[in-house]
Amino acid sequence: MKKLVLLVIVCVFYSCGSAKYDYFFDTGKELDFSTGKWIMNRTVSNSKKFDNKLYYNSVEDFKKILGDSLIEIHTLRASKLIAPEIKFNLSDVDLEELKNATDCDYIINVGGNVISDGAGSIGFEGETSSNRASVSISIYDLNSGELISSSQVYGKTLPNQEPIFPDDKSIPSINPSSHMIMLNGARKLIHKYQKNRLD
Repeated sequence: MKKLVLLVIVCVFYSCGSAKYDYFFDTGKELDFSTGKWIMNRTVSNSKKFDNKLYYNSVEDFKKILGDSLIEIHTLRASKLIAPEIKFNLSDVDLEELKNATDCDYIINVGGNVISDGAGSIGFEGETSSNRASVSISIYDLNSGELISSSQVYGKTLPNQEPIFPDDKSIPSINPSSHMIMLNGARKLIHKYQKNRLD
């Protein structure tokens, strides 16, 4: 009970920090997801804490767009001869081999990058360091061998978060970690695909 009361007190006295996200689409902001079989490749990231979470979140969010048309790569490996690891950046040869091995039409690659945990989980007004992370998505057409979509989201904690009590600048704010920025960024970027889908 004492721990619960302490937690409530901490939540009251700490303001919640937030992160700002910027989105970039090199190509393929609007895609037609209505046809074909789509492979969800294993995600790659430098986050030992949340690499699995990045993968499962990405599967869940792309399922909302593709439904049963999305096939996880490990499911295909149960019945087809596929390389144990598929790179994020795929060559023409890689794409041809994947097409022949899977008989699918598209592959989705998601990569996360934790850039810095500069501010830690708690920040005070005036701190200039920030937590930063990025996520990249590449989608390939296995039939044409082309990269049909390349996108990125870059997130960082906002500096000088306003405390709950503006007169007391010594009250810290709770900043999202760079790992959480990576996870949230991936969800937000996939949501952009859902929002801009053509079908």
